[in-house]
Amino acid sequence: MTYLKKVLVAFLATAFAVITISGTALAQPKTLYETSSQHTITDGATLEHISRLTADGWLNIKVLRIDTTNPNIKIDTLANGRITDAFSTVLALAEKNGAVAAVNASFFNPMGGGTGYPDGPLVRGGDLLATAGWYNQNNDEMASFSLDNSGQILFNYWKNSLTLTGFNNASFVVAQYNQPSRQQYMDITVLDNKWGPSTLGASEKYPDLVEILISQGRVIEVRQALPASTIPAEGYVVISRGEQAVKLLESFRTGEPAKFTVTSNPDWSDLQMSATGSSILVKEGQIPEVFSYSTGGFDKKNPRTLAGSSQDGKQLILVTVDGRQDNSVGLTQTESAQLMQELGAYNALAFDGGGSTTMVARKPGTSSLDLVNIPSEGSLRSVANGIGVFSQASPAPLAKLILETEDPNVFVHTSRNYTLRGVDSFSNPVMVNPQQIEWSVRGIEGRFIDNQFQPTSIGQGQVIAKVGKITGELDIRSLSAPVKLELSSDKLEIALGESQTLEVTGYDQQGFKANIEPEDVQWAVSGEVKDFQEGTLKATTVGAGYIKAGVGDVHAYTAVSIYEDSTETIYAFEDDQASFQANPQIAQGSFQLSPDQVHGGNTSGQLVYDFFDTNSSGEVSLLFKGAGLSLASDTSELAVWIYNTRENSNRILGEVLDDTGKRYSLEIAPKLDWKGWQRMEVSLEKIKKPTKLRRLYVQASDPVEGSGKIYFDDLTARVVNHPVIDPSKIPQDSIPQDEANRAIKFVSGPDNFKFAVFSSSQESDTTLEDQWLNKMTSYINENLDMAVYTGQAISAVRDIEKPALITEAEYKTYNYKNCSFIQLDTSQGGLRRSDPEQWLWLFEELDNLAGSNVFILMSDPPARFINAKEGELFKDILAEYRQKTGKNVWVLFQGGGNQSELDRGVRYSSYAGFSIPDFSQEKPTAANYLEVTVMGKNITYEFKDL
Repeated sequence: MTYLKKVLVAFLATAFAVITISGTALAQPKTLYETSSQHTITDGATLEHISRLTADGWLNIKVLRIDTTNPNIKIDTLANGRITDAFSTVLALAEKNGAVAAVNASFFNPMGGGTGYPDGPLVRGGDLLATAGWYNQNNDEMASFSLDNSGQILFNYWKNSLTLTGFNNASFVVAQYNQPSRQQYMDITVLDNKWGPSTLGASEKYPDLVEILISQGRVIEVRQALPASTIPAEGYVVISRGEQAVKLLESFRTGEPAKFTVTSNPDWSDLQMSATGSSILVKEGQIPEVFSYSTGGFDKKNPRTLAGSSQDGKQLILVTVDGRQDNSVGLTQTESAQLMQELGAYNALAFDGGGSTTMVARKPGTSSLDLVNIPSEGSLRSVANGIGVFSQASPAPLAKLILETEDPNVFVHTSRNYTLRGVDSFSNPVMVNPQQIEWSVRGIEGRFIDNQFQPTSIGQGQVIAKVGKITGELDIRSLSAPVKLELSSDKLEIALGESQTLEVTGYDQQGFKANIEPEDVQWAVSGEVKDFQEGTLKATTVGAGYIKAGVGDVHAYTAVSIYEDSTETIYAFEDDQASFQANPQIAQGSFQLSPDQVHGGNTSGQLVYDFFDTNSSGEVSLLFKGAGLSLASDTSELAVWIYNTRENSNRILGEVLDDTGKRYSLEIAPKLDWKGWQRMEVSLEKIKKPTKLRRLYVQASDPVEGSGKIYFDDLTARVVNHPVIDPSKIPQDSIPQDEANRAIKFVSGPDNFKFAVFSSSQESDTTLEDQWLNKMTSYINENLDMAVYTGQAISAVRDIEKPALITEAEYKTYNYKNCSFIQLDTSQGGLRRSDPEQWLWLFEELDNLAGSNVFILMSDPPARFINAKEGELFKDILAEYRQKTGKNVWVLFQGGGNQSELDRGVRYSSYAGFSIPDFSQEKPTAANYLEVTVMGKNITYEFKDL
């Protein structure tokens, strides 16, 4: 089977990845399952997507392989024009420079204002942009990836010598070039236009700064304690202070020669590009016993960006591994080294990882770049630099067609749109003229209107697009008419003036699904829903109603609420509606209307406070008259403008009453850490029906600043009006008829038998449950052949005389006649969490099962796996197994109700047992059991009263 081959290949690869680190045998987490796909980005560069389930969790791995000997490929560092330019994302850097793929590279150091500088030396396009003389001088710690002018890939610990020579050949050691000083400029720093347009200039922090401007090899100006100046276009500035500055002034005079040189190993003048990472992970095929750079974060699983090269030095391997996510746990530094070995790296290092880990690549047939990994912070981080891959091939004629569609499944007599892209012999995009495309289909019947296909028969086939003599094909499955529809939302809540689109998914009788184009759906609206066309609702009127979606005789419905938020001023601080309140033994102060600081109108509310004991949590209040300012019951938020005269850590709170008189304290500002006006908001979502705002108050929390003055103005309330429709007025969705849910006359035979399925969430502990379980046990003993319990151990099972299976914390297989019962352990929220070995065992069991029918027994359904991706994998595996073997596959589990549905031919059935809500002394028969009848390959079921 395909899936089993994938697992075994991955497992064998893992089995040999055992290494020795500091004398301890370590291995990568065992691979349980893996899928991969690969496509060419451009001639000489491919991208592989690897999704791997391991004993420790999922890994999302992306691998760029670049042939450095290919004349159509260029590799270079991506960086801003100047070091002091604001950081950019890898995507922005790649787009700006025309790269077809890129990853992030060096670690970097922020300098404020969104700027910063990369660690270590940086070479772009053969030009040295920045480096430091002290880098790796004492230890081989931070390694660099470089590409020399002959195309050789280098991984080594770069070492520099930066020298400044002046009058009488006086020589000085330069600490850094185009990087800020780490010694408060008491050393020597050289900056040129690759740093920025201006010198640093003297400042409050560095009032004694000496700057020597050098152009075309001669000193043109010596500056002491002067503002910033322009860096010479063909020169640089030498910066220092203290003792070093005194020595520089003795040796550098206006008009005299000066020379700055950088020598390095490797020789930077022989490099095309270079960027710094951290540890060398693999050196000449071996993993070091001790990594050169290691911190707590490197010993933990985190996102990683890695670079390696093949043994022959002809292939560059750039890798990202996502981390800190449920669907990709990340790697340790050791695991990163092992992965690079597995991927064929003979030498490798680690770049900056964590939230910086990013890979972008061009989608085949397009000129645009896509983000191909999933950054751990949920968005792209701005970084100092990256590694870019460029295509240098000249445009060529169309050589290949790439055919794509949103969903390869389509229902008969509905439509599906197709996109055709072209590439040349170098895999670079070529525009395709739609007028030149000839569309056809093979294996099924149907018709095309431009790029839209509508099948008129059921089955599997291929859609074919032809341009001249070049064709592209894509598999298609035409499904029978849907028996169930599912909308993308069962309730639309949309603000007035906004729009929202509904998507429709259909399911056929066997549980195969397909997206349905909006124009193939019969839409209808009811209630106050007005402007709705082909799946898109425009909220033009406040109100409630529902939307009906239909395909043939099958329908689905969704409730609609169009709401409008309103903001109203509840106190403008223009009239007397509040007074001062405080415990005179703790604090004093005053409140009055004041024109001193005004946000709106003519006055604001001035609150003066002075806490005697700053160690207490005393309060000074602005108390509103009566019971307080009235609030609408659907107020969702309060906002007030506050003017603060002095920063401190005291808090601002508000007190709201609900309709029962209960008081709620709400934090408006956790601290007064600003000066001037600021709008502060506080949510009332936790208060069901607010009625009054009783007071605003300052609470003492700053032991130093116990007194102050603040101003309040423009106090507003946000009211949300959400109309609702009575659910009873919305029709029910169409429910498909289950052909297996029926009574059948049982006939004895060698492969025929009947069994019961019942569910219980815990050991029976009530007389009522014991009574009915005993009756069920007696019934099974007298009438059935076996029993399955999908809950935990049940006491009545001890009296059963027939085979009985219970979904406990173990996994095993029980064969009975022509059926296999596979019991799985999902007690910890999934197969992997309960026991990772269970996955490999399941694959082997499926591969060796005899008989026609397979029943999978679990305490929880795949939808309740803690990791949703593992749940989807479980369903995919069973669907593939069902399709390849033709066997009946049933999954039996405990659930909140009695129901059964098909997913791609696999039946998933849940049973509530005693957990059904209506089960009681008065309604004991509300609890049902499932009676399954097996007659060869024909399986039917009925829900029956106990």
